[in-house]
Amino acid sequence: MVRISKYLIDGDVVPQAIFWRPLKYFSVTLNEGEDGLDVFEVASFIIGNDLQFDLRTYRQHHKFTATLYLPDSIEDEAEVARVIERVIGELVIPKQAVAWRRGESFEFGSLRRPKGDRLQESEARILALKIASLRPNKTASIEDIKTAVPDYTEFSTLDLAQSKTRPREQMWQQVVRNVISHKGSPSGLFMNGHARRTVDGLSVTDTGMTYLNSMGFVRSLALAE
Repeated sequence: MVRISKYLIDGDVVPQAIFWRPLKYFSVTLNEGEDGLDVFEVASFIIGNDLQFDLRTYRQHHKFTATLYLPDSIEDEAEVARVIERVIGELVIPKQAVAWRRGESFEFGSLRRPKGDRLQESEARILALKIASLRPNKTASIEDIKTAVPDYTEFSTLDLAQSKTRPREQMWQQVVRNVISHKGSPSGLFMNGHARRTVDGLSVTDTGMTYLNSMGFVRSLALAE
């Protein structure tokens, strides 16, 4: 389980991975910081009782990316790799959203979005929960969700392609709509109790809020009220 931390990592940090998602994708609790390089926006987290990490976006970074910073005391390559995988798993980050990780070649200014990174239904479900959790009564229509999704992910050419079954929609819009229409899916939001179906969208349940809390998106049920 991930907990939101009020404090930045104490001491020096090292960038260890870059995710092609904006900071607001990961948490509603964002702060500002400054180091010897620049000012930055940051979301700070703790896993368990001892693993603290920051997700930061500096002013010169692409706005749709967040960089994982770990304490410089974590320097063993195998341990770094394990921590990166744990962060990806705990924050439920799509594998295709990982733009770079320690051990891969990197040149500043050359970062590109990973090929094949597009909005898939599994990620759209979580986005729908996140978006609805921030609205009055934790309820959002499908149109509310579609309006907000562009703030949480940058669309690829695959996302922007015309839907083959809905000529008036792009593929990402169809994927978002499927989150609501596939109400009987065993892995969907409604069957697992994360949301209730409304006339034109969904309402996040306490179970759904607990799920969002477990990945550090909200601090507690009360925070989203």
